Amino acid sequence: MSLFEIKCPLCKGTLWVDQSTGKVVDHKSADQKKTDFDDFVKQQKEKSSQWEDKFKKAAEEKAKRKAEIEQKFKTAKEKPDEIEGDYESPFKWD
Repeated sequence: MSLFEIKCPLCKGTLWVDQSTGKVVDHKSADQKKTDFDDFVKQQKEKSSQWEDKFKKAAEEKAKRKAEIEQKFKTAKEKPDEIEGDYESPFKWD
């Protein structure tokens, strides 16, 4: 009787399977470290503070882009001849 030793990628346990029958002969579960609830809460707080920082940064960047766009629009509205680039009026396309 020859046995295959298989490691489970999910539970990290070990299975021993009989080659001739294909049945599981033995199973050993992996020893998994139990986490402390206080450690879990600390990790979640750290993650949430990181997300809050990213959210604040994204909101600031959005406000900055909006201000730049509004300024460009205001400039273009006041002085349409001074627009950067070679733009042609769509009414002249015909």
